[in-house]
Amino acid sequence: MRQIILSTVLIVMFSVSTLLVNAADIENGLWMYLPLNEGAGQKVADHGPNDFDTELSKTAPKWVDAKHDDLRRVMEFDGKSTYVKIDMAGQGKDIDSHFNAKKGITICAWVKPLKVGTDAHGQSRQPIVMKGAGGQWEFALYIYDNFGAGMSVWTCPGAGVSEPSTGGTAPQGKWIHQCGTFKLKEGVRVYVNGKKDPVAQADDNGNGPCEAGERPVFIAHREDGQWLNAVIAEVYMWDRVIDINEMNLAMKTIGGLAVQPGGKLTTTWGNVKRR
Repeated sequence: MRQIILSTVLIVMFSVSTLLVNAADIENGLWMYLPLNEGAGQKVADHGPNDFDTELSKTAPKWVDAKHDDLRRVMEFDGKSTYVKIDMAGQGKDIDSHFNAKKGITICAWVKPLKVGTDAHGQSRQPIVMKGAGGQWEFALYIYDNFGAGMSVWTCPGAGVSEPSTGGTAPQGKWIHQCGTFKLKEGVRVYVNGKKDPVAQADDNGNGPCEAGERPVFIAHREDGQWLNAVIAEVYMWDRVIDINEMNLAMKTIGGLAVQPGGKLTTTWGNVKRR
């Protein structure tokens, strides 16, 4: 009996230590983390290392019940006028890793698409996370009108560098965890619900992503008139391409991992939540 207990304790200790090491790894390159879980009020906080100030649209997104086992109060965007804005360049910490051959970029979020085509924009897609405007187009994590998950990376004038999507991979009224990655010479990969195989992918066509963009990041809005009608939570951005295990860790530990009693750990995913 004593041996069984000892074996069980060792297994638990190994599992916890592995989880905490992974938690430390996932903070590597973290650029922004917006839980969007305040549940009330007119402000949302960035719990990433850059501590970005954020701004809500004049008519703020609504706080709603997530109707999800792990998410509670989250933000609903109306597809017409509501957004969250993060002016990284204006705060002296713009993200430039998407044109760094050694780094790349990853964007992840929980999203539940409600309706599509709610704006008057001519394109059949709306952004979860977006950065760019005229002459400074950079990248976006997208929901398409065919309820497809996608991602785009552009040249500064707006030509596609890599823009894959696949219809039906972001079902209407269903929560999904969507991640998009881009790296030079590899292109875009889009992942849903932590599955190993991407639901959409496209090679880097060699045009070269925009290196001169200084526009703000927006949640659920593109500056030329795209608006997403969806419920969104747990928005992350890394200045590198994270792997599928890290995507799963972020997906399964909503709000961050707990710090061990006594505060013995100095670098865990849980610490990000507490900054």
